[in-house]
Amino acid sequence: MLTTKARMLFNHLFSLQLFIIWALGTYGSWLTRATEMLTPIFLGLFLWVLLIFIGYKEQQATYRSRFYWFGLLQLITCWTIFPLFKSIRYGLYQWSFDDILYNLDKFLWFGKSLPEWTISLQSGWLSEFLSFCYFSFYFLIIGSALFFFLNRNNILAKNYFFGLMLMYFFGFIGYFSIPAAGPYSAFPSDFNYPVYSGAMTLFLTDLVDKGITGMDVFPSLHTGITLFIVGFFYFSGYRKTAYCLSPILIGLILATVYLHYHYGIDVIVGALFASLVLYITCKNNKVEYGTHL
Repeated sequence: MLTTKARMLFNHLFSLQLFIIWALGTYGSWLTRATEMLTPIFLGLFLWVLLIFIGYKEQQATYRSRFYWFGLLQLITCWTIFPLFKSIRYGLYQWSFDDILYNLDKFLWFGKSLPEWTISLQSGWLSEFLSFCYFSFYFLIIGSALFFFLNRNNILAKNYFFGLMLMYFFGFIGYFSIPAAGPYSAFPSDFNYPVYSGAMTLFLTDLVDKGITGMDVFPSLHTGITLFIVGFFYFSGYRKTAYCLSPILIGLILATVYLHYHYGIDVIVGALFASLVLYITCKNNKVEYGTHL
């Protein structure tokens, strides 16, 4: 079972990781003269300092707020600093692991990478549906974060945000260690992109092109975080909610390879991380807050 001391240690480590991303991203932005990164640089630093302050005040407080502000601020700070990975990739990294991941994927999936196997499934309606599922990832995080933040169950909120930040923590280590851009970007001759010219698919394509960092592929946090969120709802007793989200979960995982954003190995590792985090946050802590939802 996780102790308060263990949670505090992780929060310190995650805050340190965010600062390292900010510092390296700021330096990379200076090297590449990426003026578009000024907002995540200055706003990210402000939010990080605020995060440290709120964390310190929470440790010193003699009472507990009904709302877990620290966890919500962790998420906001994380999202604000995240774009700086692009400056890290193009300013500081001179290599990519795409070739290794691509070849490993071919080995695992009998001669062809998993994204290549999905090419035979491509159709207009499926592309539009899976693009919608992939896009819904961001709303799934926002919706679940607000749900657990506003339900005023401090213990449940702490478990949720701890698990979510642990997913990001593992994911960011993967980004630093094994930077890769993904199949569609690294191998344009092997993968047609976008896979379809429908409205939703083109909208998602434009959104991804603006937000891609060039090193955020391994592991697949789209897979891992979605699996964690749906699993957390389920193991927390909100099983009807988890069942309702299951089609989005399945569609989103399929979308990661169908739309050529991830290799199969990314999805596998993302799912393994999610399973580990669910075990830590739910099984070890016996999260049982069942409701009619």
